[in-house]
Amino acid sequence: MNRTNVYEIIGGLLAVCYGHVTNRKHWLLLTLFVLLAPSLMAQQARQKVMVGGIQRDTLDTLITSYKVEAAMALALDVSGRYELIPNSTRDSIVRTFHKDSITIQAAADKLGAELIAFCSIGRVANLVRMEVVITGGEGWIVTTSGTGYASTSLLSDSSRLRIIDPAILTSTQRALCGALLDSALYADADSGLNARPTQLAAIGGIEFIPGSSDLAPWSIIREKIAASYDAASTIAASMRGNDMVTVADIETRDSIYALARLYMVENYNPPSGTEIKTLMGFEFTHIITGRFERVRGGAQLTLVYNEIQPNASYTPVRKATTIVPVDVKLALQDGVRTCLRQLFGAITEPVAQKK
Repeated sequence: MNRTNVYEIIGGLLAVCYGHVTNRKHWLLLTLFVLLAPSLMAQQARQKVMVGGIQRDTLDTLITSYKVEAAMALALDVSGRYELIPNSTRDSIVRTFHKDSITIQAAADKLGAELIAFCSIGRVANLVRMEVVITGGEGWIVTTSGTGYASTSLLSDSSRLRIIDPAILTSTQRALCGALLDSALYADADSGLNARPTQLAAIGGIEFIPGSSDLAPWSIIREKIAASYDAASTIAASMRGNDMVTVADIETRDSIYALARLYMVENYNPPSGTEIKTLMGFEFTHIITGRFERVRGGAQLTLVYNEIQPNASYTPVRKATTIVPVDVKLALQDGVRTCLRQLFGAITEPVAQKK
């Protein structure tokens, strides 16, 4: 509905009301539409946004300025409230002036932009981080910012290279939710584009406890190196589609540790203070830890979702417990998924194998 259609509708209602001036309901209806008309028209007008700059790692060939611009354009359009002025249009305005004689703000004014967006994007392994700073208001003095994260697990069938375009889009949407001060910015979008801000979480260690000596030993606990890696991988795979928490997979976490020169971090040990400080440096706010203990009737698996504190400690937010009845790796995987459902609700279920 455009502005002309709004006036046509109101005009039609006025004609009806004029023919029934003695009917109070018609006057109430007229008053209601007169009051709502400005907001109806405002909802249809999209604010124009211009990209003022894009910062990225030029050595990362998987992230280009074109991909960032495309993600911004789609993310703004899907919101239903904003539209991006193409960079080519912006650059054509800049080229009409001498290189140093026009500011970003002046270019935005000439293009009728109401907001200027500055984007900064980076990646560690499979985790993409986008930060968007928005400038607007009279004199361009109002500034807000937001940060969004998204993880990818997609690989090209031919080259086996990572496909991170969907993660660029999702992280951009989440960053815009913060920068535009609306966590429900995409509440009405299609399910595949219904993004919201998330907490950034890492996978910590899962301790393996043999239990009392009168219990028969379990091979899973004996082989805790492989079992803990398998459990951590199951957590990462199960949380891929979660819309509340972005979980970094093991490759990403270990890449972050390697940047801090932390090597040989085992998945069966609780996270150390050094590990937590490293994660804090990369803006992680939460960590998933666990415990797998042999008990009568099987083994008790507990997963805990923890919040990282400023002093590099972590405190439980919520926990889930289940019994793994048999000494089988698949049973441990099922137990991990059961706990994750208790903690986070829906998870990404494994694809059924064809017979």
